Amino acid sequence: MNQLTVDSEKWAVSRLTQLASLFTFYFLLFAIAFLLVACAQTTGEPQPPTIAYGRDVCEACGMIISDAKFAAATQSIDGKTYKFDDVGEMFAYHAKHPEIQVRAWFVHDYDSQKWIAGATAFYVISKEIKSPMGTGVVAFADKDAAEAFAGRVNTKVVSFDDARTAKLMGGQGM
Repeated sequence: MNQLTVDSEKWAVSRLTQLASLFTFYFLLFAIAFLLVACAQTTGEPQPPTIAYGRDVCEACGMIISDAKFAAATQSIDGKTYKFDDVGEMFAYHAKHPEIQVRAWFVHDYDSQKWIAGATAFYVISKEIKSPMGTGVVAFADKDAAEAFAGRVNTKVVSFDDARTAKLMGGQGM
């Protein structure tokens, strides 16, 4: 074999080794970036879901979720989202399914219809409130707004823990 052929083969092997090293480097870089993004999404603050009103169905009763002021949701520690058409039905569903470890509770503020953290909301429960499944539960972000509404329906404002354990009026999940 002449010297030119040997040098060409060495160069080709060297080039292949460089390309393999470069491929391995970029593959590992991509894998690390992917893991960082995946971990960031699961360890960050839970976000409320998007509900397609008129299409999404309630986890407890299977009815279509149509009214934002009563809609609620939870996120389990394994990342599954549970959507409900009625705040009280959400509480009843999770009381019946204690094996589901809830990471975050979400409810809509009755006035603004914006998502709020369920654990810090103020609740009003009354048979005067016509919620989708008849539980009569609504949530408020603001305590004064909750108290004003409670006065109009002759009841009082309750905490998250009290609302979760209340004997509710109706609902499939009861």
